[in-house]
Amino acid sequence: MNNLNTTIDKVAMSEFDMHYYQLGDNEKQWCHDEMVNNKKWLQPDWKQPDYICQVDKWILGIEPWYTCAEPKSNHYE
Repeated sequence: MNNLNTTIDKVAMSEFDMHYYQLGDNEKQWCHDEMVNNKKWLQPDWKQPDYICQVDKWILGIEPWYTCAEPKSNHYE
């Protein structure tokens, strides 16, 4: 099974528009080198330039808060 939510898969998708498991050996090696040598891939999202946390997005009105809290069901009906 292929995990599609890994850093190396994100590198492959950003550079080749393909998942890592779909690449050839040369492209896989390139993705590995890029992931190890480029600090962009080694930092978590919150350390990336221009990162805005979810709460700040709500406060600034960039995203409405209720899109993340959809009610599953109404037990009173």
